[in-house]
Amino acid sequence: MTTTSDALFTPITTEAGHVARMAAVAGGFAVDITHIALGATGYTVPINATTGRSTATALRSEKDRAEIQDVRNVSDFQKDISFIVEPSEEYYIREIGFLMADGTLYAVASHPTLALDWASPQTRNLFALEYIIEDGDAASFNIVSNGPPLNLLMSREFAVLSTLQFTNALENLRQADRIHDITGAY
Repeated sequence: MTTTSDALFTPITTEAGHVARMAAVAGGFAVDITHIALGATGYTVPINATTGRSTATALRSEKDRAEIQDVRNVSDFQKDISFIVEPSEEYYIREIGFLMADGTLYAVASHPTLALDWASPQTRNLFALEYIIEDGDAASFNIVSNGPPLNLLMSREFAVLSTLQFTNALENLRQADRIHDITGAY
């Protein structure tokens, strides 16, 4: 029996990821998560009702893959992951995959209607994701970064300013629509 999850971009460990992690624990080592994959198809992540893990083996519409650039340990069970994507084409990012060193999909996150971001070849996208380990021992896997720290200073301040700018732009559009309704011109 399969059920689904509508959680907002909450990574769900896959069956294959769980099996790999259990084999690693039995062998006395940990699995390495090294890449993030981004895709364009939004969907409800399929979950096995018995195990509570995703039955996905790959993203449905993978567009780009990036090495993890920076990892910060917030706690044993919470990691901040940063990576840079240079998109190959334009698309809405609607699915995210966490990949192990051998390319196996460890965890997947998606939503049927919401997009995480817009990707375009004209821009480089910097992402900072928070990964919370909900299943298993945090020592049973490593998130491996391949680069110098990104030093995302003042990220909260930039987020607040960006929110204010978008709110202001939206209000200006609403005002322009009201003016158009009254006068017929913009």
